[in-house]
Amino acid sequence: MYEISIDNGGTTQLIHETDSHSLRRLAAGKLAEEVSGIPSFSFTVPASNPCFASGLNDRRTIITMTNTRTHEVEFEGTLLNSTTSMSTSGVLSKKAVAEGFLAYLCDSIQPYHHYEGKTVAEFLTALLDWHNSITPAEKHITLGSCDFSGDNTNSKTTAYRSTLEEIKINLIERIGGEIRVRRVNGSLVLDFLHQYGTTSSTKIELAKNMKSLAVSSDSTHIVSRLIPLGAQLDPGNSAERLDITSINSGCMYIDDAAAIAAYGVIVGTVTFDDITVAANLLSAGQAYLANNNRIKKSYAGQVLDLSLLDSSQQSIRAGNTYTFVNSFMGLNEPLRVMKRTVDIFKPWTPQIEIGDKSERMTDIAVRTNQLIEYELPQRENSILSSARDIATALINAGINGYVVVNGNEILIMDTPDKDTATKVWRWNSGGFGYSSNGYEGPYSTAITMNGAIVADFITAGVLRGIEINNGSGTFHVDSNGNVVASSMTINDGTINNGNGTFNVDSSGNVSASAITITGGSVNISTQDNTQSIIQLNGSNVHNKQLPGGWQLWSGTFDTEVIADGFAIRFSKDASTSSPTMTLTINALAGQIDADGQINAGGNISSGSDVIAHDTGGNAISMRNLASRVAALENQ
Repeated sequence: MYEISIDNGGTTQLIHETDSHSLRRLAAGKLAEEVSGIPSFSFTVPASNPCFASGLNDRRTIITMTNTRTHEVEFEGTLLNSTTSMSTSGVLSKKAVAEGFLAYLCDSIQPYHHYEGKTVAEFLTALLDWHNSITPAEKHITLGSCDFSGDNTNSKTTAYRSTLEEIKINLIERIGGEIRVRRVNGSLVLDFLHQYGTTSSTKIELAKNMKSLAVSSDSTHIVSRLIPLGAQLDPGNSAERLDITSINSGCMYIDDAAAIAAYGVIVGTVTFDDITVAANLLSAGQAYLANNNRIKKSYAGQVLDLSLLDSSQQSIRAGNTYTFVNSFMGLNEPLRVMKRTVDIFKPWTPQIEIGDKSERMTDIAVRTNQLIEYELPQRENSILSSARDIATALINAGINGYVVVNGNEILIMDTPDKDTATKVWRWNSGGFGYSSNGYEGPYSTAITMNGAIVADFITAGVLRGIEINNGSGTFHVDSNGNVVASSMTINDGTINNGNGTFNVDSSGNVSASAITITGGSVNISTQDNTQSIIQLNGSNVHNKQLPGGWQLWSGTFDTEVIADGFAIRFSKDASTSSPTMTLTINALAGQIDADGQINAGGNISSGSDVIAHDTGGNAISMRNLASRVAALENQ
């Protein structure tokens, strides 16, 4: 899905391509992107890669990461550092980290300068002009899009901080806004916007593509009465600072009426060292309240990124907004992805933080097997119906519990106190599970964030998987459909490994590419002695095992071994041109009947008489014949 190239001054070569058999493959790679943050790409180069020995130069090599499915460049930046190491097993590798072009703004320092009456665009242009004057051409950045207008911050003072830090302190922390660097026609531009990204039409909804969700709120940072403070009035001699008393009716604070109504009076301060005018200080304080006086919400959960399967679905990217819907938790609102981390070998499992700057969802994993949805059969068997009835009864009866939001998790318990509860459902970013032994567990029924399901019983209409393994080595179905078992008992239900090479349907029929049983047995029981319990069919030959015997037949002959009476029968089909041949061996009677000739290379012995027929059809006793021959020999 990802193709990664390196560029050293115009010489470009691939360091990672999609062909899994190519030597130009990375051993690992992870992309991290964040709104207003410096994107990064960390990766590991094995010694077998042609770029291992040369091609990676710190602060010089340009790394480009392209999504081959969307043809979008998801990362572009400079190699920051690399380290060559050898493991204890003697494996050589090179670990490296690259950072996006926004990091170029860390390579220049702005001098002390006071800007008065500059608009946001003019202020940014001045900062970038200085940055470009002291950096090489490849690091030059010009102003791109800016949707802020007017004199938004009044006075602004730079004070020997990096260009990126000056932008954050003088603009982002005061009036909000977001920054990013992108390449346009070969040149780097800086965008400063109220908000970038798009609002996606894709919904993340319970029972569709939302697997879990936990919400917690934190009001500890709320300030309902703010005292804004400016520059020191007499630096070195007094700690007194400029305040707004002179222009605010003798009052040194400003109120957030809505916050006071909700939370009461909570006093706090904010300091602006470079503001020397009271009117500007009042405006800065009001802007600070508007931008920072919010309840912090945390969202933790698990969703499905269906864009890898359905081209009509939009992929998850930092900066985009998605509507989250969970009717049970009263959630139906747009939340924004603020950070995304992607493993290049598992692009379907991004870890993301979502929400506003103070609202996020962490560690959202998307597993491969969760991306695949199967249509369940319409027919239900009695076991499945019974299990559903029991589950419905248990859930309908469980209405006397207590729901407790505990920090970053949700608890459903039989008492309101986790220290006294015995029956506990616990749901957090690590997974959810049930304990009948209290809050600390053990949790014998659970689904965890690493994809594991722990349960004593699983009842399902269809159970699909690439491999099935009981963990002890006594039963295993591999991805090719081969079954290895010490013993196997199948009662009912359906088991399918997902690729058609192994299936047990709801009638108990087993289809497999191969079954190997080592050191064990297969035990099959039936109450019907005429029912076929093992049957092997070829193109024209059939082999059937019955409780009472064994049969082998084709279009021209059949053979039968019957345990009851210990009879063996062979017959030739009379419909052919050959004469009918029948052999019956009855162990109980000790008799051999043959319509035809019996040839033996040795003796034929019998505890009873052997009867033959002459050409006229007359019976001849072999015992009488032997006595006659003996009498003739004695004459």
